[in-house]
Amino acid sequence: MKNIKAFLLLTCAILILSCNSENTATDTSDSIAVSDPNKGQSEILRINGENIPIRSGPGKAFDKLVNEKATEAIGETQYCEVDYSVKVEAMETKEDWTKIKVVEPEWLSDIYIGWIPSKYIISEKENEKQSLGKLNSSEFEIIKEKHNSAVQNFHVLLKHPGFDRNYVYQFSKQFRKEFCSSGCNVYLYDSKSILPLIDIYPLEGKDYIKLADHFISLSSFDAPEVRDWYPYQDFKYKEYGGKKLKK
Repeated sequence: MKNIKAFLLLTCAILILSCNSENTATDTSDSIAVSDPNKGQSEILRINGENIPIRSGPGKAFDKLVNEKATEAIGETQYCEVDYSVKVEAMETKEDWTKIKVVEPEWLSDIYIGWIPSKYIISEKENEKQSLGKLNSSEFEIIKEKHNSAVQNFHVLLKHPGFDRNYVYQFSKQFRKEFCSSGCNVYLYDSKSILPLIDIYPLEGKDYIKLADHFISLSSFDAPEVRDWYPYQDFKYKEYGGKKLKK
């Protein structure tokens, strides 16, 4: 009797788990398991993109995952999205989609599990290949330094022509290697004209707009992987009448 009860309980558990599984396509014959428990820990991967929604299944026809806690706190629907700042583990693939689990930061691991296009996933090795190598001193200028015992602050004029988000991220990463010896904030600008505005707070009106139009990126000591892009071009920028949106 005990064996029969155990068998029935196991059967019920399997059925419940099946009912609660994600809404994926019924034909999974071409799914490839990426994680293999027999081979130890899976490779940690990067995301090469930003604002990429996680979906409940492998395709745009599947719903975006909702971040329930963030939605409740903010009062409007917030979706689970991934970008350059996270690290993930690939669980399985199906055609051009991969099921991922965010492993860093760890506090997202329980809910950031789902499907994204495979093209946005990149290995650590490939990520390192994009590095710039030693910086060319003619392509930047440190226009101000302000350090204290806790953190270093570098304000840098970027002279490289035609820079994009990826170049800015790679530049900040390499700059850290060459100039930072402790916690470090790297501020990037595309014009020296903002130098008088750097230490003024709060900025308003035309001064806010001017800084916003030339403040390219901030790579902060506590979030160096975040690929910031014109951070001052926000709701205040729009309220003040800013019109040169680059986001």
